[in-house]
Amino acid sequence: MPEFTRYAPPAGSFIRSSQLGTTRQWVEPFMAQIAPYLATARQQSTYMPLGVHVGVALGEHEDLLSGNPLVSLLEPLAIAFQLPNLRYVSGTKAHGDTCTLCIGPVGVSDGEPHLWRSARGRCADVSVKAQRDFGYQIATQIPPSRWGPSHLDLAIRTGLMRDWIVTWRPLVDSLVAVLGRRREPGRREFDVEDGRVVSLALHHEVDVTLGNAVDVDVRFRLVGRADGPALDYAVKSPAGSPA
Repeated sequence: MPEFTRYAPPAGSFIRSSQLGTTRQWVEPFMAQIAPYLATARQQSTYMPLGVHVGVALGEHEDLLSGNPLVSLLEPLAIAFQLPNLRYVSGTKAHGDTCTLCIGPVGVSDGEPHLWRSARGRCADVSVKAQRDFGYQIATQIPPSRWGPSHLDLAIRTGLMRDWIVTWRPLVDSLVAVLGRRREPGRREFDVEDGRVVSLALHHEVDVTLGNAVDVDVRFRLVGRADGPALDYAVKSPAGSPA
């Protein structure tokens, strides 16, 4: 599998906003607020790769590691932006009063994966079976980590016709062996603890030979420790039994 392309955060001015909502109802008024910036970005996106970074501010009363998963905030934004050459999307979350957004050109990052645990895998598509197969591949390469704030970085390679944004949620949900799942009644197979991810970066490149398949390079690191719930890291093997 060839090396994956990763991008550095976008260059440009930061747009400040009030706290972003936890449901999709906030997207429309937010889009109206940033309309002039987005119009410029769409023009740029016709001839250069663009990136988006969102800094999410949470109220002091909110648990930083439970709920408010970054992938759930970034996905509707990226879909609404409709940037044809969107190659990088990232988000961070911290306690604070003001959210920030930056949209701008991105260049290839030459950063090394210091202190990251890494793994590579392939999804034949984004079906439940493919999620299980991908999760099992990652489980054989990255050991479980204890509870605490984490950084997650996914370099995603798709075919020409696949919308890479709609792969984010299935891919993150597949990472049971990395993020864990609470040991509680009623928890489903892909109910991962993605709220513990306080920094999420997603990179995209196209390989016309892939068709429906998705190649992924996963990087993960624990950046702190905290008391938290008991977690289950068991994943189903391709044969269907836990591993």
